[in-house]
Amino acid sequence: MKIKIKNIQKKVKIKNIGELEKTVIQVLRSEGIKKAEISILLVDNKTIRKFNRKYRGIDRATDVLAFSQQEGKFSGLNPDLLGDIIISVDKARSQSRNYKQSFKKELQLYLIHGCLHLLGYGDTTERDRERMQKKQEGMLDEICG
Repeated sequence: MKIKIKNIQKKVKIKNIGELEKTVIQVLRSEGIKKAEISILLVDNKTIRKFNRKYRGIDRATDVLAFSQQEGKFSGLNPDLLGDIIISVDKARSQSRNYKQSFKKELQLYLIHGCLHLLGYGDTTERDRERMQKKQEGMLDEICG
């Protein structure tokens, strides 16, 4: 597994990059994936808003974006390359406070959510959203206890 995590935001020190990598690996293994490449970018709200506006046409910050490399014109070039995940550390920090959950657990939730998107799970319909939420909550419980 090749997991690359880059933290480009400056507000919050991320101490547990190794644990974040382990979370991604656990998600992939639980879904039967033995070889994969994923890049993860940790950003602030301003940066994720730019990505959200450019690629989804939505002009607001969001918590996590996932860009699959398994779809589209060049999807067959590298079958191990799953895609890219962008996470707003600002959102993770504020949502962890809102939900009275640890910051670490909120980041892991976003990672799980992003990985599931890269693996083909969707959340655009109510049915898909419920299926994905059930899956990610189960994984979060398994990983974080």
